[in-house]
Amino acid sequence: MKANYFSVVVIFSLFFIYGCYATKLLIKNNCPHKIWPATQSGTGEGAAIPTGFRLASRGTKKFNLPNPWSGRIWARHLCSYSGQNFTCLTGDCRSGSIECDGAGGTPPATLVQFTIANTSDEKDFYSVSIVDGFNLPVSVTPINRPDCGIADCLVNLKDAHCGNQVELEVRDQNETVIGCKSGCSAFNRDDLCCTGAYNSPQTCKPSIYSLTLKKLCDKAITYPYDDETLFTCSGGANYKITFCPWGQE
Repeated sequence: MKANYFSVVVIFSLFFIYGCYATKLLIKNNCPHKIWPATQSGTGEGAAIPTGFRLASRGTKKFNLPNPWSGRIWARHLCSYSGQNFTCLTGDCRSGSIECDGAGGTPPATLVQFTIANTSDEKDFYSVSIVDGFNLPVSVTPINRPDCGIADCLVNLKDAHCGNQVELEVRDQNETVIGCKSGCSAFNRDDLCCTGAYNSPQTCKPSIYSLTLKKLCDKAITYPYDDETLFTCSGGANYKITFCPWGQE
């Protein structure tokens, strides 16, 4: 009986050491206003990852991502309650509450995308995607791996105005630009969305809209086959996501 108990303890200890590897994630709101970050899991859904929360200006939140995990993280902006219904002008997940409960964000939303490896010996993949447009500047920095690159989209809407592509602008009731659509989300055309007859790297090429967004965010993915701005990192990196990295709105 003692031998069996000892074996169980050893096996459990080895599992704890080798099987419980997790990636640490720090989310910081460097914006001068509050935001409501959200997450959507592709794999690793069983872990206790918050699907939506409020983050005050200069506030931070830490949690662990399971390994492996894939998913996306974004920030909702200009949010409020209408009765019992919680809605946001950009990035809304249409859940009616602060928690998104697995729902994705409505364009435009600046997306941070991860594919976290199963072990620290394998590669993580991460990127900032504006395939669905963008609403807030964001950066992704590997905390403990300075040799891995920083993915970001640092555009300031007050200055950029969607690269002077008026048809991409999203405005509030005061006519203030609060986000920029992509060509796909603005026009829903196969050639802009890389769908239908254009669903391959050979047939779907950068459009005038994705090239305009690339000038604003050269380290972000701007259309589905824009693989050159997909970052990789191995060695068990932890990550910091910063909204409004330089204090822009």
